[in-house]
Amino acid sequence: MSSHVAQAAELAVIPMPLEVTTTEDVFVLDPGAYVHTSMSVQKETIAALSKAAGFELALAPMDVACAIQFLSNDPIPRELPKPEGEGYMIRIRPKTLIVHAATPEGHFYGLQTLIQMLEDAGSKEGSLSLPCGIIRDQPRFGWRGFMLDESREFTGEAGVKKLLDEMARFKLNRFHWHLTDSAGWRIEIKSYPKLTEIGSRGSESDRRPDAPRQFYTQDQIRSIVDYAKARHITIIPEIDMPGHADAAVLAYPELGGGGYLKKGSTDKWPNFTFNPAKPATLEFLDTVLGEVAELFPDAGVIHFGGDEVHFGWKKWNELPDVKALMKKEGFTTLAEVEAWFNRRMASRIRDLGFTVGGWDEIAARELPTDQTLIFWWRHDKPGILSKALADDYPVVLCPRRPMYFDFVQHESHQSGRRWGGFNPIDDVYHFPDSGIDPSVAANPRILGIQACLWTETTVTQERRDFMTFPRLLALSEAAWTSPARKNVDSFMKRLRKELPRLTEQGTHFYDPFKKTPEVTR
Repeated sequence: MSSHVAQAAELAVIPMPLEVTTTEDVFVLDPGAYVHTSMSVQKETIAALSKAAGFELALAPMDVACAIQFLSNDPIPRELPKPEGEGYMIRIRPKTLIVHAATPEGHFYGLQTLIQMLEDAGSKEGSLSLPCGIIRDQPRFGWRGFMLDESREFTGEAGVKKLLDEMARFKLNRFHWHLTDSAGWRIEIKSYPKLTEIGSRGSESDRRPDAPRQFYTQDQIRSIVDYAKARHITIIPEIDMPGHADAAVLAYPELGGGGYLKKGSTDKWPNFTFNPAKPATLEFLDTVLGEVAELFPDAGVIHFGGDEVHFGWKKWNELPDVKALMKKEGFTTLAEVEAWFNRRMASRIRDLGFTVGGWDEIAARELPTDQTLIFWWRHDKPGILSKALADDYPVVLCPRRPMYFDFVQHESHQSGRRWGGFNPIDDVYHFPDSGIDPSVAANPRILGIQACLWTETTVTQERRDFMTFPRLLALSEAAWTSPARKNVDSFMKRLRKELPRLTEQGTHFYDPFKKTPEVTR
């Protein structure tokens, strides 16, 4: 018994809980044991626990002793602190294991911890054993996110749902869905069918005019939103404006505001921006945002990009609508035009009942601080972050280094980005406690962290998996676990146990222990 308890006390769970105490007693779970849980999730909970245990468990009849119970905080002894919000407590006694929480989210995260514990539990004569004790847990950050770029390369419904399953297992709760950009428009808008008839064709790697169309129907969007919601993941849609607009302008050329030709290229994103002052552009985007709001009713945030606009590469000042706007408003610079556009579209998003999300450029656009969320991505511009926090904007930290997963993760890798270095799993794990000023990382206006997978160099799903895993697991512990509980050596030991499961489900991850060969484009 002592040997078994010592092994289990290491608790092979990712992310590591806030506090774990064990005793020498042992809880034994037998096949057919009863489980009591909420009626709304009975089927899913029983199925998940049975799969983790390796044998069937049963829903408890009325007034029958249960081996596993999901209860509120009421039965917790008075001397123990009660979990709040997304937190949970697991009390393990010789006859009963109880998961306490104040919310469905708390019970769900307690379930994820219990699943991993059962998968790692000691087995004897067909039963599983866990050490008795108490697990107390609470997330460090409320925003624990991952962004997937679907414009440059398309993933599809099955791949997104598989990703959501992994996010849920590791307690990530925000899926930032980058649905539109220059390479392709990926969301059906009923009012503007050419967006998917024309704008969804091709990708970053396939610019043929007759390339296959790749997009999500509105029914698929609803299905994925519901799928995420069942896993307590909120999907944040992103519709880029006024830049990154080539796919939309290809479908509706009358909305174009000019673009740029990349150095040495003759055909790269010549219609990068919308015309920001044209009434038809504003009507178009108002309508698009209205349909997006209906598809993502619980998103809380609609992200409208706002980055890398560069004023149509100086072509805005040639547009009659822009000239008229500048004269009417007394503007003297194109920066004022962009700020006017951002305020106009932000107002539309707020009127729809959502907070405005945008990349850190929008922190300089005079948007209301109580209704705007800044996504800080320019790691080489810490002053932008400091200024946004000083101005009282809430911020999500997602800097290119170390939170962009299109950067390579090992020095031997060649396919992917570098910027004065790359993003190994250690750097992801230690963020934000290293990588930025510690006093900034502790600012209460920081809502959390997220990683971003831009897909220029991830043409295949195998490549996307390779760039995402296992860094996604390091992200989860960085976002959930308190700094005092983080230990990279412990994490790597627990990670080693997770990799066989990823192999079983066909995920093409990078193995940092074997330094597996790079999966290229």
